[in-house]
Amino acid sequence: MTPTARIAPINAFIRRHFVHLISVVSLLSFLVPNVSHAMRRPHLGVLDASGVSLFLMMLSAAIQCSFGALRGVFGRPRPLFICLAQYFAVLPLCCWGLGHLCTPLLGHSLGDPIQIGIYLVVLMPVAATASIWVRDTKGDIELLVSLVVITMSLGTLTAPAYLYFMSGLTANSIVIPPMLILKHLVIGVLVPLVVGIALNSILRERLKRVQPYFAFFGNVGLFLAVFLNVGTAAPLLRALTWREVACAVLIVLLVNLANFALGGVMGRVAGLRRGHQVTCEFSSGMRSNGTALVVGLASFPAQPLVTVPAAIYIIFQHLIAGLVRSRLTSRLGDVDTGPIAVAVQR
Repeated sequence: MTPTARIAPINAFIRRHFVHLISVVSLLSFLVPNVSHAMRRPHLGVLDASGVSLFLMMLSAAIQCSFGALRGVFGRPRPLFICLAQYFAVLPLCCWGLGHLCTPLLGHSLGDPIQIGIYLVVLMPVAATASIWVRDTKGDIELLVSLVVITMSLGTLTAPAYLYFMSGLTANSIVIPPMLILKHLVIGVLVPLVVGIALNSILRERLKRVQPYFAFFGNVGLFLAVFLNVGTAAPLLRALTWREVACAVLIVLLVNLANFALGGVMGRVAGLRRGHQVTCEFSSGMRSNGTALVVGLASFPAQPLVTVPAAIYIIFQHLIAGLVRSRLTSRLGDVDTGPIAVAVQR
């Protein structure tokens, strides 16, 4: 049996039981958060466990991207513009409306910081972890990678302005750690993007033989990211009462579902082809919650409750993503039948 043949069943098992595996990883991290904290401490230069997880996920996605296909995202920019309009206009407006449920349900002492935390989550960049779901649902990887790069470059920079209009917070109230954002952008996005595109060009026909390994390491990166982020979030959730947790979960879950639903509606209304619809929905629903945790703790050290929505969103976005993948595969099929794919087949 060849090495590729041995790893293929492992990848198939992971794909078939993705939601169950994510749930187990989240539960383990919630029960033993000290392990997550211990894994975050070792550093190899500027590289830490979080950087490794981002690198693996983005490399797994980027190796599927050719330079020509990535250039085509900007050469035919309509899907990109639609997804960016969703990110910068539709989702903040929807989140602003849903955020007004916080105070009536939770009261001012808990509702106000939860409301700000929800805004922070939605304003953070598209999650690199979305690349795994887009890949497995056969979405447009090049479009997703472009969205991750653009939103990670601009999303955190525009967050203070959005928060001013959404909740009256001044720009001085929000602390955006520039070096952390730059490190995530370079190590977690740009470097694996360049390496992946280079390997795609060098390997060519041999890429099919090594692709299963990159898919496996991408999954490892995703599980590592979930374990690290849930471990960070666990102490924040344990500090709340069961009623507070239930109400906060209800609101955050509603926001998460609305984000995915709006992405699905936008893709269908705009008449995007299959791969673009998949990417539009996952990029709408999935956020870089690790960044939201860091920004929340740095900006509101006296109000750690601001980070609770990010903690809840971390856990649920992958569970919802599993359901979304099943629904998209059932509705759209498991292969891209759009005009571009048909042209390639011919």
